[in-house]
Amino acid sequence: RFLTLSYPLTKRLSLTSGVIYTKLASDFTQIMRSQKVEQEQTLHYVGIPIGLNYQLWALKGFRAYASAGTLAYWNVATHLVTEGVTQELPKDRMQWGINGSIGAQYDIVPLLGLYVEPGLSYYPDNGSRLQNFFKDKPWNMSLQVGLRINFGRNE
Repeated sequence: RFLTLSYPLTKRLSLTSGVIYTKLASDFTQIMRSQKVEQEQTLHYVGIPIGLNYQLWALKGFRAYASAGTLAYWNVATHLVTEGVTQELPKDRMQWGINGSIGAQYDIVPLLGLYVEPGLSYYPDNGSRLQNFFKDKPWNMSLQVGLRINFGRNE
């Protein structure tokens, strides 16, 4: 994640959103008429997550929380390189996902925090014919690190 925004709903519950950039690269080997053909596929996605964070504890600028939410990814560019020749492919359909995580945040200043967040996501099949990581591995573990802007922080 590049940047996450957090808006408090109660003292312990906050709404979060942000922007995610994801690059997926895959190598394929196909056998065509006894010839081996190497292909490299690169997909670029921009995603918007929306989630709820529940604060488990807080002490002197540190906080621990649990989070759950959904996210939507839009494929913004798709390239396929076959034997050194690059071609653009039709863009993939929008990809939905659901996620859960636990996290820790340290507020550098009251409005800006640095966070680390291990999590688990699930991406259902979007019905596209384009093969990608979301289809190959619909369950995905992640570790996200970033900056979070805290609007109207409830202390």
